[in-house]
Amino acid sequence: MADADGNLLSAALYRQWRQYRKRLKACCQTCSEDHVHSLRTGIRRLLSILGLLQQIGPCRPLKPLRKTLKRQLDGFDDLRDVQVMLYEVAGKLPQLPELSDFLDHLHRCEQQQLRRLPTLVAGLRQAKLRRKLDMAARQFRHTKARRNQMSADILSALDQIYAEAVARHAAVSAEDLHSIHHLRISVKKLRYAIAAMAAAVPQLPADHDQRLQSYLTAMGEIQNSVVILAALQNFYGGNPPESALAHYRQRQNQLIGEFVARCEELSGFWRPAPDQAFPWQ
Repeated sequence: MADADGNLLSAALYRQWRQYRKRLKACCQTCSEDHVHSLRTGIRRLLSILGLLQQIGPCRPLKPLRKTLKRQLDGFDDLRDVQVMLYEVAGKLPQLPELSDFLDHLHRCEQQQLRRLPTLVAGLRQAKLRRKLDMAARQFRHTKARRNQMSADILSALDQIYAEAVARHAAVSAEDLHSIHHLRISVKKLRYAIAAMAAAVPQLPADHDQRLQSYLTAMGEIQNSVVILAALQNFYGGNPPESALAHYRQRQNQLIGEFVARCEELSGFWRPAPDQAFPWQ
């Protein structure tokens, strides 16, 4: 089992690396909203594997590798936000024609972000990243070569990631939208880590990842509403059209209510403690 699980980790690491490279290439060719989202997801999935390795067996090469990937992820934040708002506002323009100037502003922002994209992509330095990845993988294999409990280590690492999400969940408040965003980040890590190590999780339900994604989407829509309300305030100097403000505030309140009603679903995604059964068993 130790060899099999060690191979599982190595295979997952290089599988996510290949997906990252593929998505980066697609984003370079056409920087559509879908491609940007796909690349960001690819970076997050790769980071989730590196996070698992770090918890199971800390090694020095992982730190600069993770730091570089996080910096890449942050580099796409502004473009992602603009493209999400563009899609939203363009769809609402017949209902809220007073946002036409704001929509034009978003188009200009997107073009500005797209013009800087080649420089961003050119700075990703894939060859250097691959060398760091190989170095981390070699050191991990050497460190863990004498251990015979890799399966238990994988599940223990997933327990720790879930515990972080539970701590974030305990701090969630409908009045503090940052708390929901922080929970979302933790649950993303949990989702990607479980998906990568699915073969090591006993009797994992076929719809587990789909349910986690639905839970994340509910929080993601709240965060999108936070971004667009802030952008409206900024563009209109703190005095956006009242109809638009009322629409997005109402929508935000609806999203918060829907999430609060299902917030406790988190307990169905992982076992409460290492010595207890998984909720689907």
